[in-house]
Amino acid sequence: MITRCVVYCRVSTDAQERDGTSLDTQERACREYAADEGWTVVEMVRDTASGFSLERPGLDRVREYARTGKVDVVLAFALDRLSRKQTHVAILAEEMDDRAVRLNFVTEKFEDTATGQLLRSVKAFAAELEREKILERTSRGKAERARSGRLPQATGKGMYGYQYRPETGKREIEEDQAVVVRRIFAAFAGGASIIGVANQLNSETIPTAQGKQWSPATIFHMLRNEAYAGRTIYRRLKATRVRDPQSGRKQRRITERPQDEWIEVPDATPALVTSEAFAAVQLRLDDPERLRQGRRIASYALAGHLKCRKCGASMVGQTLQGSYRYYRCRRAFAGLKTDRCASRYVRANDLEEALLSEVAELLARPERVLSEVTRTSEVDVEENANADRMASIERQRVRLLKLYQFGEIDDPYLQRELRALDANRSRLTARESRPTPTMPASEGDVQALCERVRQWVVERGPSELPLICEALQLTISADTEGADASGSVPFTHHWTNIGITTWT
Repeated sequence: MITRCVVYCRVSTDAQERDGTSLDTQERACREYAADEGWTVVEMVRDTASGFSLERPGLDRVREYARTGKVDVVLAFALDRLSRKQTHVAILAEEMDDRAVRLNFVTEKFEDTATGQLLRSVKAFAAELEREKILERTSRGKAERARSGRLPQATGKGMYGYQYRPETGKREIEEDQAVVVRRIFAAFAGGASIIGVANQLNSETIPTAQGKQWSPATIFHMLRNEAYAGRTIYRRLKATRVRDPQSGRKQRRITERPQDEWIEVPDATPALVTSEAFAAVQLRLDDPERLRQGRRIASYALAGHLKCRKCGASMVGQTLQGSYRYYRCRRAFAGLKTDRCASRYVRANDLEEALLSEVAELLARPERVLSEVTRTSEVDVEENANADRMASIERQRVRLLKLYQFGEIDDPYLQRELRALDANRSRLTARESRPTPTMPASEGDVQALCERVRQWVVERGPSELPLICEALQLTISADTEGADASGSVPFTHHWTNIGITTWT
């Protein structure tokens, strides 16, 4: 009987060619081992990643081999090549045992007994402990370097306005870029917006350090970086990995450490702006009045359901002169000038009233609903449409977080918009899981249902438009010339798409 084997080799990113454990060395040793055992090697899988994480492309492939029953043995050079974390080794070992796949190592042998499992666990703990020692020694060395006035490794490069000198461990001023830095601080302190500063630099074709266009995020982080005022802090921020509640995958999160853990690196970065100028910029960044500029002062019933008819981006509510409500494409005023939409303001009252009237009219004529049932049953476009809507929701989420990061919107506004996006995502997910729409039992059923829904819409009125949009799953696109909407009407356990004609 043929024994199928997948070989797994790994090196860490900071030790590509450690003596005796390079990828080529591991692969050669594993091939020889497999040949001596008479195994057939299905694939040689390589990873260049930390052994402290289970999220590795190569390891994912190996686990997929085991999960689908395509191999009988997983072979690695040593236990610490598989993982340096004891709990991860236990997880992998249990996965393999559940699928009757053996774990073998070239340099170590563990019996398939309780004693063997104990030895494997002890070995994994030793590997984890060694990694912690390496991290501790590295961290201690960087801290001592910082206290001596030299920038720790990997923290000195890439700061616009300076050149890093490895021989001194300090930054030196790059005069041409320093002029731009001072200009950015002066412009923002003088009342310019972050987006406006980025637009102005791009219009003058002034590149970033990487030769790219300026983004608001880049400007924001520069304005927050007190190294431009001559104060360099090491170990101010800490990176952790947290599990995303939606995707289930771990993501990198940056948080600030307690101040007693900070290490100031003396004279590492010459000041480009005065401490007074830097403080003035921070006051404006934190100004509650500036942060309130993005807050809604009126309700907008179609928020989260409305798209721009010209570009497809989300439309948001804006109140002018304290009382006039409008919807406007977000891309018409937010973001870089090179990516602006030419659409104009749409009167909120007119759009909301027209939508209610059109929905009631549609439901008063059930023959239109029946025609939509026939039409949508002939062409199934729902799956692609849902995929596009999901992608649009994710783009909206990214834009929201960027605006919040730049201080253009406040916490309540951000939370409201995120809740609306989450509701849309849940609705689309539920729609994907529904059975294929079927014809109702009779035309009379359609008429009766439409009349009930119509009465409900009329009774609810404009104040309940958000609930109506959710109930009928409305998606609307609009501009100053008109609007289109589509949604779904429930028939027993199924939903049938409806199209609402354009109004002007």
